[in-house]
Amino acid sequence: MKGMSIKEKVKAMIAEKERGSILFLQDFMELGDAVGVRAALCSLVAEKELVRLARGIYCRPQFLNEYGVALAFPSPETIAEAVARKENIRIIPYGDQAACRLGLSTFRISDLKYLTDGAPRVLKLAGSRAVYFNHTSEVKIFAYKNRMMQDLAMALRALGAEYFEDEWKRRRISALLRNVPDDEFRMDIVLPPAWVGKILTELRDR
Repeated sequence: MKGMSIKEKVKAMIAEKERGSILFLQDFMELGDAVGVRAALCSLVAEKELVRLARGIYCRPQFLNEYGVALAFPSPETIAEAVARKENIRIIPYGDQAACRLGLSTFRISDLKYLTDGAPRVLKLAGSRAVYFNHTSEVKIFAYKNRMMQDLAMALRALGAEYFEDEWKRRRISALLRNVPDDEFRMDIVLPPAWVGKILTELRDR
């Protein structure tokens, strides 16, 4: 990249990424001074080479049609998980959010909330949505081997046993638990509160 401007170097790095890839300001800092990198990124956003997702977070746009007009944006969940990987932290969705993801709730969730072992922060996404990372010292909740078990346990904890007395929800949970390997179920069932473990065991054995 010798002899290239900062903008040309940034553009070359972007071209190496797959469309839909999430990129961070820090990824480009080795190319030059911070002011020059930010100016290059701003210019490339204006040229639609990049889409700004949040402060310091970008995406190489992915198009929905052959004309390159409609853009497909990463979901807020995908952005949150990319941030977690970048910062080497662990995140777990709040229980109501996990219930929605599993099809156990129709609650409308605007802003996403995660528990994390990292520092608390708020990620303001382009538009009006936000992602909240709230620190927790409850280390045990990050020990789940199976994501399904993690989500089910968090959903039960947040919404309470009474919410899941509906027979349809109980059948749904039983069906979801059948996708959890036996060894992972045995390791994970000891992690949630005893009453949650009891419900999951009963529905697993139905």
